[in-house]
Amino acid sequence: MKKIMFNPFQNYSEKQLITFGILAGIIGCLMALAFNGRFDGVLDLHFIEKTSISTTAIDLIINIFILSTLLFLVGKLVNKKTRLIDIIATSLIAKIPFYFLLFFNVNNKMYLVTEKLIDMVSKNKQINIENSEMVLLVFSGIATFTCLIWSIILLFNGFKTATNSKEAKHILLFALAIILAEVISKIIILKLNY
Repeated sequence: MKKIMFNPFQNYSEKQLITFGILAGIIGCLMALAFNGRFDGVLDLHFIEKTSISTTAIDLIINIFILSTLLFLVGKLVNKKTRLIDIIATSLIAKIPFYFLLFFNVNNKMYLVTEKLIDMVSKNKQINIENSEMVLLVFSGIATFTCLIWSIILLFNGFKTATNSKEAKHILLFALAIILAEVISKIIILKLNY
């Protein structure tokens, strides 16, 4: 089970991983629609008042495209035999942990709590959070951190498998590609403003 959760790239073919990743992505888009989530960055999930299927789909497509492109370019530097299909599979599978976080916004609860916090901070009011809201914030924070680490582990294991990387400098290149993908995806999604 541990291998399936953290390194499915060694046990399954790229076609199986892409098929599963696309199906998970479709379900993730539908869940984002149901729970008003935006994947507005490679490593981001935010809740908004109301979203649309086109918004959730475009967010996901931009994220997968940018992440796959940058990891593929870095992969080619590491190993000229790196295949794009392996990197796409990695990008699709690594997004799955974020889909679980959508459940925190049942009935827009997470959105309402974060809006309340933003309002209090921006107006310099005393923070007045109910116990149930504090519990939601704590559990969602822990879950978000856990899913972020899980996603990065999946990305790293998939990248390592796809490129056969073994050197420390490859880890640095991988990290730079992830950071750059996050920045570029945020800028593009913000500029498109769809």
